Formats: sequence, structure tokens, C-alpha cells
Amino acid sequence: MKKFAVLLLFIALFGGLILYRRHEMKSLSGGLAESEPLTVETVTLCLANFEDKLHFTANIESEETVAVVTKVPGRTVLEVFVHEGDKVKKGDPLAALDDSLLRQQILQSRAALGKASVYASTAGAEYRRMAELYKEKVISLRQFEQAEGESKGAARQVQEAKAALGQLQIMMGYHRMESPIDGVVLARNINPGDTSSQGPAFLLSRQEKVKISGSVPEKAYSSVQLGQNVTVEVDALPSRAFSGRVSRIFPFLDPAARTGKVEVLLSSEGLLVPGMFARVTLSTGSHEGLALPREALDTLPGTGETICYVLSEGKAVLRKITPGAEREGQVEVLSGVEPGEPVIAVRSEKIRDGSPVRSAGK
Repeated sequence: MKKFAVLLLFIALFGGLILYRRHEMKSLSGGLAESEPLTVETVTLCLANFEDKLHFTANIESEETVAVVTKVPGRTVLEVFVHEGDKVKKGDPLAALDDSLLRQQILQSRAALGKASVYASTAGAEYRRMAELYKEKVISLRQFEQAEGESKGAARQVQEAKAALGQLQIMMGYHRMESPIDGVVLARNINPGDTSSQGPAFLLSRQEKVKISGSVPEKAYSSVQLGQNVTVEVDALPSRAFSGRVSRIFPFLDPAARTGKVEVLLSSEGLLVPGMFARVTLSTGSHEGLALPREALDTLPGTGETICYVLSEGKAVLRKITPGAEREGQVEVLSGVEPGEPVIAVRSEKIRDGSPVRSAGK
């Protein structure tokens, strides 16, 4: 008797579970057959014009990078005026090298120039005196020519002394390293006490403009035009879009990757710096395609697939579509919906696959 009671209890529990699961499945499948159908607006595929776009990603680079190398290796570095990351203007001092030996040479050269100038002045005066005497037939032609030669020789010595002094003064300028551009110090390879070498002492970057080099597929390569406008977006500034232009198209393809290299130039606007990751978009033409409003489309949870709902026999039928290009709230539909099929115009959380619906036009 006790076993029979337990059996009846088990049958009752099992039957209740079956009824509950049926009710649950009916709810999950959108079983609203007995509820009032939702009234919806519908649209059909329409013809729209879409822009063909090409995308590539790359790192932002400096427009110009300059290596500053000393012209007088073997000198002791006395002082360095900049650090990595500092902004510099053209002509700003970067470092000073020991010029004590050269200063002594300049003093000697100035003394030699002074001595040559005195001698040239004396020889010139003597030449003018001898010229007057020669006119009066007081001295011979040989004496006159000798005085003339000494005057010219003295003048040449002055010019040579000036040239030697000028050369030393130029060398003095080489002991003060200066920035050749307006830019930013990317690298500093010397410190006070070092001995200057023929390697780069500083690496500078001009950053008023930046460039982006990327690869485009072979089939789109011929569509890219020099000077063409592009749009650039960077992860570091997600709310901004920057405008640039195609500044260079490399005249060859990578035979392995079947891609061509393109270079884009744009203003940094004081925001873009080398090393940032960028996405470049450029237009390569246009085409016509069938489209639906963006509001009619949704994303399937878990898969990320694009879906819409077609009104069929009084119910909303879920359709997975293949989206294409997009412009001004219109999304190109490559597959999933046929022309003329009524598509629910605005997505709603109340609508699921199998939900009872009716068109507002009926």
C-alpha cells in the first residue's frame, strides 16, 4: 500500500513537470497566439546608392625624422640642453662641445690677420709713393714693379688670413649643435662628459604633420588616386575623425601579398603622435544596392549576426541577413530578404520569432 502511494506521488510530480515544461516552451517560442496581434509598420527593400570604401590600418609615423650628427667628432661634450620629448624650434641649441683649443687657434689667426693688415697698409703706401716717383721719371720701371708686386702680395696675405679666420669661426659654430627643424626630440644619445662621435647625437621629428603607410588589395590599388581625401580614426581619440589626403602611391605591388603601398599625409592638430594605431578609410567609387532602414535591423544575441523580422501569414518571422555598405541610416542587404517582402520597420523587444503581428495598413 505504501509503495502504491509513493508511485502515485511520483506520477503526479512527473506529470506536473511535463505540463510546466510545455508552458515554458510555449512562452519561449513567442507563443502569443491567443494574445492581441501587435500593429506594426512595414517596409520593403528599396534601391539606394552606396559609396565603395576601402579600409586599412597602420601606425602613425613622423612626417620627417632628422638625425643630428656632429661635424667635429672627438670633442668632449660640455653641456646638453634638451631631453627626449622636448619640443624644439629651428636654431635652438641642443648641445655644446669643448672649443677651448679652437679658441686659441682663433686668437692666433686674428693676430696673423692684424699683422698682415699692417704690412699690407705699409706696402700699399709705398706702392702709391713709388707710383708718383715713376710718373716723374725719378725711379726705374723695375723699382716700380717691385713695389707693385709687394703691395699685391701683401693684399693676398690679408685675404688668406681672413679666409683662415673665417674657416676657424665656422668650425667654432660646429661646436654648438643646433636643431635644424621645428619638432620634438625623439632620442638623445649623448651626455655631458661623452666624446662626440660620428653617430647620431639626437633624433628629431617634425610633427606638424604625420603620415600613415598602409597596404591596399591589388583589386582596389588602381582606384586610389594621388591627392584623394581620406578619413582617419585613432583608438586614442575615439570621438574624433581626422581628414587627410593620399600623398604617395608606391609604383609596385608586393608579389607575395598582392597588395600595393599607399601613404597618407595629414595635420597632427597637436593631437596625433607617432606610434598611435590608426584606421584609414577612403572612397574608391559607388554602386547601387537594395537597402533597409537601420531601425529595421537588430543583432542576434550571442552570435552578433544581423537580423530583421519579415511579416508572413500574420506572424513575425526572423531572418538572418548579410549586410553590406551603409550610408545615412540605410544598410545594404546582400542576402536574406527578397524584394517586395514586408519587413517590420522598427525593431522592438516585444517582437520575437513567431510573434502575432499585423500591418498598420490593413
